[in-house]
Amino acid sequence: MRIRPLRLRGMIAAAAVAACATAHADNTVVRSLPLVFQLYKDKVERLRSSEVPRTFTGTASVSPNGALPQSVSIGIRGIPPQFGHFCGGTIVAPHWILTAAHCIGTAQWTNGKATIAVLDPDQLQILSGTKVLFHGGRVTAVVRIVTHPERRLIVPGVPENDLALLQVAEPFTEPPLAIVTETQAATLLVPREKLGIVGWGTASFSADAAISNTLLFAYVDVVDRPTCNKIYDGLVTDKMFCAGIGVADACQGDSGGPAISYIDDRPVLVGITSWGAGCAQKQYPGVYVNVAKYRAWIEETIGAPRS
Repeated sequence: MRIRPLRLRGMIAAAAVAACATAHADNTVVRSLPLVFQLYKDKVERLRSSEVPRTFTGTASVSPNGALPQSVSIGIRGIPPQFGHFCGGTIVAPHWILTAAHCIGTAQWTNGKATIAVLDPDQLQILSGTKVLFHGGRVTAVVRIVTHPERRLIVPGVPENDLALLQVAEPFTEPPLAIVTETQAATLLVPREKLGIVGWGTASFSADAAISNTLLFAYVDVVDRPTCNKIYDGLVTDKMFCAGIGVADACQGDSGGPAISYIDDRPVLVGITSWGAGCAQKQYPGVYVNVAKYRAWIEETIGAPRS
């Protein structure tokens, strides 16, 4: 990922990179659902063939020590995280990770309908407590996957209700990240407001691009929905928001990771990296799940009381 330095007005302290792929729908180029399930399968095949992993190359800022400890790596179970990582996630409860639904499954569009398949929990592992994939932290098994019941594709490559919760076997020691309310989101998700994104993703959209072994961060500006819908042909719903045009963006390996803001100097979760076109393309912002719209479902699933 390439970014240029940005000056902040004292609020944001973390950010990232997420996964995207280009697709065509109704003869219009849209920023589409990353083929994460295929990425998972490709990694398994490369490991079986003993292929030497590629080295990350790119320019981005390394996340400061201790910044956003709720960020986790989702990877292939039984494989060292530096080789098996393919998505990001966020600790939202002692036993729960919030991520993008497309990170743990695949959706195929056939004859106007989407067929959705989900990975088995025993195929996944979570790395927490470190910003470096090859050193430190703790690996935890996934025991349950819950995708949003209304997860679907609007058109090929464009997901709606793109979120999933992963339950782990052992509780995390890191404190959960608070999820914004709709009232708070209304004041934070305004045009040109800066958000932070973080992740271990690639620096380019090349099919064989290497992930970063160190957690990266970037800053992105919120883009208003009317402008974003002109770019994406009306595909951005009120349960999504757009951020970042050309300066910084998410890329492959960052899907499911957090977009954050700050309230009273404390980080809060405002979004999940979901879909887009390429990586850091000037004309295409990233599209994120507006998590405030799903607080009731998240809290009901994890058994947390509403605040």
